[in-house]
Amino acid sequence: MSDKHPLLKKLQWKENQKAVLIVNVPKEYEDVVKAFEGRVDRERKEETYPFVQIFGTTMEEVSTLAKSVVSALEEDALFWLCYPKKSSKVYKGSNCNRDTVATVLAEEGFEPVRNIAIDDDWSALRFRKVEHIKKMVRKFAHTEVGKERTNDQ
Repeated sequence: MSDKHPLLKKLQWKENQKAVLIVNVPKEYEDVVKAFEGRVDRERKEETYPFVQIFGTTMEEVSTLAKSVVSALEEDALFWLCYPKKSSKVYKGSNCNRDTVATVLAEEGFEPVRNIAIDDDWSALRFRKVEHIKKMVRKFAHTEVGKERTNDQ
């Protein structure tokens, strides 16, 4: 697709994936949603998805939404949790940051593997199940299995 939005590359989205799930989409993200090829579900309609992205403005919202979609992930899906940047002029006072969002899915066995800027207001953390991470190069981890692999006891 020639008019592919540059953010789709940052999100590691591959063309020709089946339907994607994007939950709680802010209005400023609508142009990106339109750039996805194929169907974009805003609530779960499929058994599983290869790409899931959620937006939340508070830790409670990010945590609740993230845990509600974990069962919708295909094996090793692209899974992004999006939260307001501290510097956001639109979403002031959010209690989210990279370090707090990174711990949200530890009990479910997910570690953050990539952090990107979506725009001036939003950041995103990609999560993967620990067993799909080939090499853990960080010195710390949030999951028990990750801690064993990084010697972060």
